[in-house]
Amino acid sequence: MELTDMSAAGRGEWELMLAGKPYQDSHPDIERMRAEAKRLFVAYNRTDYEEKDRRRELMERLFKSVGEDVFIEPNFRCEMGCNITIGSHAYINFDCVMLDNAPITLGDYVWVAPMVGLFATNHALDFEERKNGMCQSKPIAIGDGVWLGGHVSVLGGVTIGEGAVVGAGAVVTHDIPPYSVAVGNPARVIRTITEADRTGFMERIRKRDAAA
Repeated sequence: MELTDMSAAGRGEWELMLAGKPYQDSHPDIERMRAEAKRLFVAYNRTDYEEKDRRRELMERLFKSVGEDVFIEPNFRCEMGCNITIGSHAYINFDCVMLDNAPITLGDYVWVAPMVGLFATNHALDFEERKNGMCQSKPIAIGDGVWLGGHVSVLGGVTIGEGAVVGAGAVVTHDIPPYSVAVGNPARVIRTITEADRTGFMERIRKRDAAA
């Protein structure tokens, strides 16, 4: 379904959603957008590893933008798909969930461990509003070179800076500065990544390859 196919009311709810304002998540037009995304990610999850062209085609249809050399393990799930931007050389491991009712942006060389959730939307606290479909969404931005450990949850409105590492099981509710290590629930920064963290691996590889 294209946005141009929506009713006036549906487009209005969609625009409120992207603006970060309360909107009706259960509106039929939004449900149809969600169903179309589901058809695409279910088709992707049924592909074999060897079907590279088919996988690429489905990613390009599902996402707003996807870079080169992106690999997504099944089972991947998302809400709309069309609000997701993935940079080049990204790796997304098994069972990732992206609730992209607001834009979700991943930079280049982002690594996502198994069972990570990027949750850009939230239900109303008030029961009457919640049961009638009220949600509110905020964007998520993941910088270049970020590594999200297993079972990490990132909530709406969060930016994770370039080169940061988020430890397994963390719940990220606030921004994480670049080149930081963050752990816990809620996630907190415990230190900065420095040159002291280098192990000499790259020097060894360069010497090995030069001698080959």
